[in-house]
Amino acid sequence: MVFGSPTFWRFLRYARPYWAAILGSIVCGVLKFSLALLVPYSLGYMFDHVILPAIEDPERIRRLMVLAGLLLLAFLARIPISYYRSYLAEWAGNRTIFDIRQDLYAHVQRLSLSFHSRQRTGSTTSRIINDVNTAQGILDRGVMSVGVDAIFLIGVVAFLLLWEFQLALASLCTLPMYAIVFGVLNPRLRVAARAAQQQMSELSGEVSEKIQGQPVVLAYVRERTERINFFRQHRRYFNEVLKQVRIQVTMFQVGEFFTMIGPLIVICYGTWLVVQKSITPGELIIFNGFLAHLYLPTRRLADASAAVQMQLAGMDRVFEMMDVEREIQDAPNATTLAPHEGAIEFDNVCFGYEPDQPVLNRLSLRVEAGQAVALVGRSGAGKSTLIGLLPRFYDAQSGSIRIDGQDIRTVTLESLRGQIGMVMQDTILFNGTIRDNILYGRRGATEAEMLEAARMAHVDEFAADLPLGYGAMIGERGITLSGGQKQRVSIARAFLRNPRILVLDEATSSLDSHAEQVIQDALEQLMKGRTTLVIAHRLATIFDCDKVAVLDEGRIVQEGTHDELLAIPGPYRSLCEEQFGAVNLARS
Repeated sequence: MVFGSPTFWRFLRYARPYWAAILGSIVCGVLKFSLALLVPYSLGYMFDHVILPAIEDPERIRRLMVLAGLLLLAFLARIPISYYRSYLAEWAGNRTIFDIRQDLYAHVQRLSLSFHSRQRTGSTTSRIINDVNTAQGILDRGVMSVGVDAIFLIGVVAFLLLWEFQLALASLCTLPMYAIVFGVLNPRLRVAARAAQQQMSELSGEVSEKIQGQPVVLAYVRERTERINFFRQHRRYFNEVLKQVRIQVTMFQVGEFFTMIGPLIVICYGTWLVVQKSITPGELIIFNGFLAHLYLPTRRLADASAAVQMQLAGMDRVFEMMDVEREIQDAPNATTLAPHEGAIEFDNVCFGYEPDQPVLNRLSLRVEAGQAVALVGRSGAGKSTLIGLLPRFYDAQSGSIRIDGQDIRTVTLESLRGQIGMVMQDTILFNGTIRDNILYGRRGATEAEMLEAARMAHVDEFAADLPLGYGAMIGERGITLSGGQKQRVSIARAFLRNPRILVLDEATSSLDSHAEQVIQDALEQLMKGRTTLVIAHRLATIFDCDKVAVLDEGRIVQEGTHDELLAIPGPYRSLCEEQFGAVNLARS
């Protein structure tokens, strides 16, 4: 069942580079278990050649000491053999898991934002961490253990058949029952394991989402509600785990039953053979001792099959995510977008997150090189969607977007995004130091360049007051910094990137007046000489833009300078009147 699974063979492709360690572990395993056969053989030998024969005591002692010495040497040899059996297995297994997790994370990083918008963060994290971890034993228990036990089992069966054919046939009668029972239960176990892992993924998503939203939970006094929701989600996971446990326990008990029945048959039939003088008592002892090494690998094979079914359920989910196609990717003959002037043109662009719900409808807009253009309009007009199309976070469904006359779908994503700097309303910083977050803007930047970017963004004004300066840890999402400080770090990151095109999306909307002025000064420095798209609900921050484009229901309904649009009745003038009043429309 396991070896017929496409997931299993796909997993093996990751393990292929480590075949030498796998083979070494199998060889060590066969040697380890083969040495264990010396114990029952020695017991039978002592019974027939030391205890029963009529020989002098000194000869008995000599034979006993020789046998004991050989056994001691064998046990000493098992120590390094067992060590390398375990070490090589663990090394190969962990290295394979390492490669799978690296590939999965890299694939998730390349997936489009549309995929991440449909997935809960905790669910994605669960696949990268938990589901990959479930596959930890596939190589050790599913490949190496099966290889060792299969080789060992064949050897033991061959020995028993040669030793006493009839008694061997009696001892093997329970083996087909193993195959039937585990052949029926294994697929059910895999289904149950996958269902449990799916519920764990949902539970992880729920926990991650609610912990991130804890301020809202506390503010609205919803702790009890969230505890109830968590209990219900957790109980669903618990129920799925119990289904899995019931199948596992059933398999275990069936295996125990067959393991006990086999020796009972051998003892009864073997005793009759001894009475009939067909075999000696010592030969029965040896046969019975070897029998334990027949059922032990059989039982391990059954247990390994059950364990691997659960582990493959996790790998099913891992490969399922790996098989998600990238919606946004380089064209087959994509070229590099070299730094040019930075002129942008949106030509009859149509786009909707859902095919039947358009957000942008045949929108056209031209932004000249070095020009600052403000995008204004009511919420839902399509402003943020428009700037999300520029770095190809999403692709337009029709129409085209060109930079310096070159369609952005014909250039590589790396070269396109490398020339665009973005400062967003929701500032995203990472756990680390202020220095780390600024340097995130450009790989390989020097300390001097980082400090200059920090100075231009006014980060130096607050970093100097911190005990560790730029080495201060800022926590997850920059939690130890104020909103204005986080925005300054974000702007410094954009300064360091030195982009040809700049996108500012509500960069000052959530700041107090002092912080807004500091940030605005930094943004004005950042905008100099760059083609800039600005989204701002506070219209006072866009008065100095070269052009204002007014969006409504996914279209550009007005274009012009602030003064030109203010002078005529229309959507822009209405927006200004709402913010500043009809008597104060002119710039102060």
